[in-house]
Amino acid sequence: MANSMQVTPANPLPFGLLCYGVCVFILSGFLWGALEPQALIGYAIFTGGAGMLLAAVAAYRAGNTYATTLLGGYGVFWASTAFYLWFFAGKSASMSADLAWIVVAFGIFTAYMLVATMRTGLQTIELLMGLLLVLFAFVWIAMAFHTGAWALKIAAVAGVLSALDAWYESFREIMATLPPVVHAAPTGRATTATPQATV
Repeated sequence: MANSMQVTPANPLPFGLLCYGVCVFILSGFLWGALEPQALIGYAIFTGGAGMLLAAVAAYRAGNTYATTLLGGYGVFWASTAFYLWFFAGKSASMSADLAWIVVAFGIFTAYMLVATMRTGLQTIELLMGLLLVLFAFVWIAMAFHTGAWALKIAAVAGVLSALDAWYESFREIMATLPPVVHAAPTGRATTATPQATV
């Protein structure tokens, strides 16, 4: 009689946070003035867009509404913004006004996802969302009021901190999934405990 094995779905959040961290780090370099937009567009389409949307699909299959919305929302943000910069920004009568409206829209999304994140108990994600909200706020200030580089540099600093926070949480959650190291006394060699499958 064959045993039926139930495979536990992988946690998509570490991969999604990896993609987020890479993209917001590159965005910060662009906002600081150290990178050209070409560097941002490719990563925003594939790493931020496709990568986070794949993580959102995995979260959906696992039945996690919060992670699906969080990862999918920022996945479409990265992809949509990249396509705007690639195809339409150069034809726009006022790119600053366009970007101001875009960051307001996703700033609102970030604000209510921050409130939702407070219900999860994930303090690192709360910090990440708060820093991203600061980034959006100062990009809006720069675009709406033409304040110059200082506002964008503040946004860039918030973005770098948010990326570091995302990478830390990604690493923490990956380590939490790994089996503990078991030291075998007779041989002195370290082995890893094999996770038990759910039957």
